[in-house]
Amino acid sequence: MEVPGPRSTSERRAGDPIPVARVLPGPVHFVMAGGGAHGAVQWGTLQALRQTDIVPDSIIGTSAGALNGAIIAEDLASGVNRMSYVWGQINMSYLVGDKWLARGLKQVRSPSLISNVPQAATLESILRTELIEDLELPFAAVATDLASGRPHIFDSGPLIPALLASSAIPGVLPPVYFDDRPFVDGLACANLPAVPALERGAGSIIVLDTGTRAGGEIGLTPTKVLGRVAAIMAASQRRRQLRQAAVQVPVVLLPTPSNLGGSMEFRDTMRVAADSYTLARAFLADLALRGRRRLRPGLYARPDDHALSDDLQPLLKVVPV
Repeated sequence: MEVPGPRSTSERRAGDPIPVARVLPGPVHFVMAGGGAHGAVQWGTLQALRQTDIVPDSIIGTSAGALNGAIIAEDLASGVNRMSYVWGQINMSYLVGDKWLARGLKQVRSPSLISNVPQAATLESILRTELIEDLELPFAAVATDLASGRPHIFDSGPLIPALLASSAIPGVLPPVYFDDRPFVDGLACANLPAVPALERGAGSIIVLDTGTRAGGEIGLTPTKVLGRVAAIMAASQRRRQLRQAAVQVPVVLLPTPSNLGGSMEFRDTMRVAADSYTLARAFLADLALRGRRRLRPGLYARPDDHALSDDLQPLLKVVPV
């Protein structure tokens, strides 16, 4: 069974709850990356964050991160528990219906391979709030303006259409229209929306990323190709987002697993969440044990983080094991 172990001696020494809020300049923004099935990573990291004294002042997310963020923003007290039921059940049929590829290939002249009706029904079964501004916490979903190619921040108005736009994979799911303007998945411009969080006034940023997949042979099935393309796009602008934000505010990059499957493969969510929880819990305890001094601008991460490129190294503030 995929069951995380108890806290280590150092994790117990950090305290309960883990005192991290004192070192974070406010307002504290949670930044939640997209990643399809890898959104289960955030289920685990949010469990670890619940063991700290951090209360987010605002949440912003893209695609799967927008869904997770909306669940937390709707009701902070019950959000992580509710996510357990989402990630314990979700699979491709909840998002695109059954036999999506066979049906989609008959519609090659349409704007998308499949309808977003099954996805909308799933979102409506999860969330009860109709308007973004009625959520308990300030929340924003990021989508791509298909005309300009720029990020668009949905921080008011209907919640479900905003989430559909934020996760509308180009060519697979249909664009979502607002005022006759088409919007698609935020992956294309800000899959990890740290810069939009900065522009919204973040004093410090907690990044809930969605991990990376293991290396090896590249699959050629439709879902594997889509997942691979998404990963390539996300990695490039992820570096830019982290670099630009960390120059101005503290950016805490929670560790994530590096042995994930494809971003459209949902069969391994329990292991993914368990690994993420264990990694993030230890990291947050170590961050608390660094002392009480407020964090300065920079990128706070593990020195061996698998996703840190060379151009991010000058900004790195090591959180040692």
